[in-house]
Amino acid sequence: MLILQGGRDYQVTVADDLARWQRALADRPEVAIRVHPDANHFFFGGREPSTPAEYTRPDHVGAAVVGEIASWLARR
Repeated sequence: MLILQGGRDYQVTVADDLARWQRALADRPEVAIRVHPDANHFFFGGREPSTPAEYTRPDHVGAAVVGEIASWLARR
């Protein structure tokens, strides 16, 4: 299982939500959890705190996120 988290995600946060997943899956070595610090909930990149207005602008999933998914799948 691959779990990806955007570091700028204010809906599902690293501090609260991801921490719960990490605790719940701590004994599962087959689970990979990765945080992309510059990504929001949609895995769009940015530097400022994410806001709902950011989701109204067209963008693309970050190349690092796509690359990580592809690499993880290739190892399966």
